[in-house]
Amino acid sequence: MKMSTKGRYAVRILLSIARFQKNGPVPKKVIAKEEGISPDYIEQIIVPLKNDGLVIGIRGVKGGFQLAKEPEDITVFQILRASEGTMTLVDCEHMDCQGKDKNKCVTRPVWAGAAAVLEEYFSKITLKELLERVDEIERSATATYSI
Repeated sequence: MKMSTKGRYAVRILLSIARFQKNGPVPKKVIAKEEGISPDYIEQIIVPLKNDGLVIGIRGVKGGFQLAKEPEDITVFQILRASEGTMTLVDCEHMDCQGKDKNKCVTRPVWAGAAAVLEEYFSKITLKELLERVDEIERSATATYSI
């Protein structure tokens, strides 16, 4: 099982915005440099995050991005859902098991249960907690993080 780069990068992008927005909107080139993500890919990833009300884009010379909510009000699950869409492990969680009745599919509850566990886990982690982890790492002088 592997999550796409879009979801992982979306978390990193919002974390970067959260880290630097105290100085005003965070320009795309600052995020690109900090995270090693191309500006064009940042733009693709940021659109659904804006559409879901997680980030605001500010136009102009001093423009950039800022969080639409406080870091403690944004969870990793919200970011992943906005960037990845519906979080399912297999197609049959929301389909009809190749023409068979969903209720007769023996394995469907296994995949749905695993997806629920992941949703619960990611819903407990906020951007504020990730910011605190970054601060701890920076204080210990080993400032690397990756999600």
